[in-house]
Amino acid sequence: MPQKPSKLRVSLIAGGIIAFVSAVPGLNLLNCCCCAGILLGGVLAVYLHKQEFEPGMPAMESSDALIVGLTSGLVSAFGATLLNLLMIAFFGDVAAELARSLIESLIEQADLPPETVEQLRQQIEESIAESTTFLGVMQELLFNLLIHPLFAMLGGLIGHAVLKRRDAQQTLPPAGV
Repeated sequence: MPQKPSKLRVSLIAGGIIAFVSAVPGLNLLNCCCCAGILLGGVLAVYLHKQEFEPGMPAMESSDALIVGLTSGLVSAFGATLLNLLMIAFFGDVAAELARSLIESLIEQADLPPETVEQLRQQIEESIAESTTFLGVMQELLFNLLIHPLFAMLGGLIGHAVLKRRDAQQTLPPAGV
C-alpha cells in the first residue's frame, strides 16, 4: 500500500501565503476578523495536501489536517516576522505611520484634555519605537508562534471537515435512482 504524500511542500506553500497575508499592510487587516487570513491558510494547506493523494493511498485523516495546519502555522510565524522586518527595512514602518495617522484623526475628533492627548501621543511613539528593537521583534515572533499555528490548525480541521463532507456528497448516488 502506498504511503501518504509528504506534508513539507504543502506546509511551505501555505505557510508562505499566510505569512504574506499577515505581513503586508492593508492585507493584514484580514486577520482582524478572527484571524481569517490564517484560518484560510490552514484550509488551503489541507486542500493542497488532499490534492496530492492518489487512489490506493490511505485516506486523509484529521490528524493529517492538524499536522499540516500546525506546520503551515509555524512556517508562517517565522515568515511573517521576517517579511515584516524586510518591509520595514525597504519601505519604512508603513503600519506605524498608518496607525499614527489614524490615532491623530481620532484625537482631533475627540474632546480630550491637552495633557491626555500629549500622554497618548507619547505612549504611541514609545510603542512604535519599541516595536523595531530586538526585544520588540522577539515579542512579535513569540506572538506569531502562539497565534499562527493555533489558528492554522483550526483552519486545517475546518478544511478537513468541509472537504470530507464534500467528498461524501460526491460519492452518494443521486436520490431516486
